[in-house]
Amino acid sequence: MAADDASVEVITFPKGKVLFKQGDKGDAAYVVQAGAVGMYREAQGRKIPLATVRKGELFGEMAVVDSSPRMATAFALEESVVMVIPLDIMLDKMRKADPFIRAMISMLMNNLRSVHESYMPKSRSLADAVNMLARQTDIVTRFLQADLPPAFRTELGNKLKGLDGVLKELKRVAATHRDEDRREDAIPSEAELPQ
Repeated sequence: MAADDASVEVITFPKGKVLFKQGDKGDAAYVVQAGAVGMYREAQGRKIPLATVRKGELFGEMAVVDSSPRMATAFALEESVVMVIPLDIMLDKMRKADPFIRAMISMLMNNLRSVHESYMPKSRSLADAVNMLARQTDIVTRFLQADLPPAFRTELGNKLKGLDGVLKELKRVAATHRDEDRREDAIPSEAELPQ
């Protein structure tokens, strides 16, 4: 794919600019030429950071290839130069591909969508990991709302109380060592997501 193709645009997006939103129709795929693009999903009223896309990486292609809604929102983490590959070029390339390759791409896309549906983002720090553990604990806590046998309810409730104490201690450790514990290469932080 060459940037000099007449229908391929190269656009500079300022920091914070949203390129597309979760649920939008896929009208183009993108390749980062400079900068960084963040990806996040919205679920249960929360914005969940997923990935950072950097120079040379393709994103947004799945919604174009299989005509499904965008699975995530993409935004410029910093000023970013992005090659925009229109739908018609992507579809033309798919039509010209060997039928076996098209079938394999379709199967891989379906598998990838399934993985994304259950995907838990990588942590950038101990604090992120502890927060993810707390979210999972909230899910388990909802089981207490179900019609459970009394012994099961009591045992689960006691274990969750113990886990609550462990989570508080882990949060304290993470806060104490915040400056020493951060992975810059994983995903955007929730604070970096557009409001």
